[in-house]
Amino acid sequence: MTDHSLTVLSTVAALASAVAGGMMFVFSTFVMRGLDRVGPLDAISAMRGINAEAESNALFLIVYFGAAVLAVAVGVLAGLRWHTPGSAWLLAGAVCGVVGAIVTVAFNVPLNDRLDAGPVSAPAWNSYLDAWTRWNHVRTVSSLAAAALLTVGAVQRADVAHRVTMAA
Repeated sequence: MTDHSLTVLSTVAALASAVAGGMMFVFSTFVMRGLDRVGPLDAISAMRGINAEAESNALFLIVYFGAAVLAVAVGVLAGLRWHTPGSAWLLAGAVCGVVGAIVTVAFNVPLNDRLDAGPVSAPAWNSYLDAWTRWNHVRTVSSLAAAALLTVGAVQRADVAHRVTMAA
């Protein structure tokens, strides 16, 4: 893979991370609070529906987990080309890009599963809301940080490539 290809891949990974972060941002800033406003019973019912759709929506799954897969690819390639400018930024961005997927699988999905299987009650909702939103903030920040770091790394690589082209 050429340095130009890695720059393009890094840019795509940055955009995918930004989209993933945006999806999580929406839940962190108003969706969960909006659900909480309708009361625990309706909120649980609505969240169960949202979770069922998220688990079966191919486009969402491809975009969200695709961002993590792209981050892994960029991280591996940046590690292999450690000596080139921007590699540290790309590797840091890749790590942040993977954190969101790990948090999803390790924390948010198990919370969703417990909500689906558990009682429909105010205490169940309140416990879920607090924990789920806290972990969602982590997903939001890690995805947006990944987008920023990957962008910096891609720009540094593009800048070096541009200088080489201009010198030739």
